[in-house]
Amino acid sequence: KQNPGNLRVEYKKGLALLLGRKNDEAIGQFKIVLEKDPSFALAYEGLGRAFFQKKDYGEAELNFQKALKHNPTLWKSCNFLGNLYDLQRKFETAVRAYKSALKIKPDNGLLYNNLGVSYTMAGDFKKAVRSFKKAIDLKYNRTKVYNNLGIAYANMEQYSEALHAFKQGSGIAQAYNNLGCIYLKNRMFEESIHCFEEAIKVEPNFYTTANNNLKKAKSAKGQL
Repeated sequence: KQNPGNLRVEYKKGLALLLGRKNDEAIGQFKIVLEKDPSFALAYEGLGRAFFQKKDYGEAELNFQKALKHNPTLWKSCNFLGNLYDLQRKFETAVRAYKSALKIKPDNGLLYNNLGVSYTMAGDFKKAVRSFKKAIDLKYNRTKVYNNLGIAYANMEQYSEALHAFKQGSGIAQAYNNLGCIYLKNRMFEESIHCFEEAIKVEPNFYTTANNNLKKAKSAKGQL
């Protein structure tokens, strides 16, 4: 009210609405900013994020591209484009988007994790492993990175490495359960049974989940 022409404040209002997932209100607010300044790149990025949350991926892509046209250094717009292309299973395009983001923000572990996910979904597991390890090197040591690394190793049939990664991310019992699920999916029933039994042995409180999976494995093997 004191300074109606302050577009930074107008933008931050839109950002607050966006973070509160009030997407339609956020879209209206960002459009107010762009009516006053059509070159306000962050407002286009905000629009892209709001449309992304609404699952309107066409509008989201258009606005992220506009944001980058006005400010090529907006790494978050590149990252969101990568997310969007992953959802559309356009993995090569997603990889390019994440690499563009990394040129701007080379020390960002989140971007390496997302890049690794794209490589995993594209079936390039060696590159996925390298990306996840880089994310970990950059101290992005979240549970999901180690779990993603475990999945990549498992897809390469490097099961001991997969178990080690799962242990670092989720603890021993969850790690055995995770690997057991992979073995079960791959119809490696003896191995899956062993893993579920280990999960129960290590952590009895984990009994319900692992025991249910154990029953599935034994049933698939024909023991039940």
